[in-house]
Amino acid sequence: MSEVLEGLLQKRASLAAELGALDVGIAAYRRAPAPIKSAAVQVKGTKPTMSLAARKKLSLLAKARWAKKRKEDKK
Repeated sequence: MSEVLEGLLQKRASLAAELGALDVGIAAYRRAPAPIKSAAVQVKGTKPTMSLAARKKLSLLAKARWAKKRKEDKK
């Protein structure tokens, strides 16, 4: 019976040490300053601009879709 008790007490001591280490890590993490995001990740509220050629291509595609839809609606 005492071997079982010794084993449980050793396990409890090792878990208490591990818990103490976790508490130290958590405290250190809480004291650390917030990470600074790199400039590449930060967005200043501007949207990427689309080139004129891309806008024209999208416009032509949209016009073609609408023309197709109007043609189908007439039938």
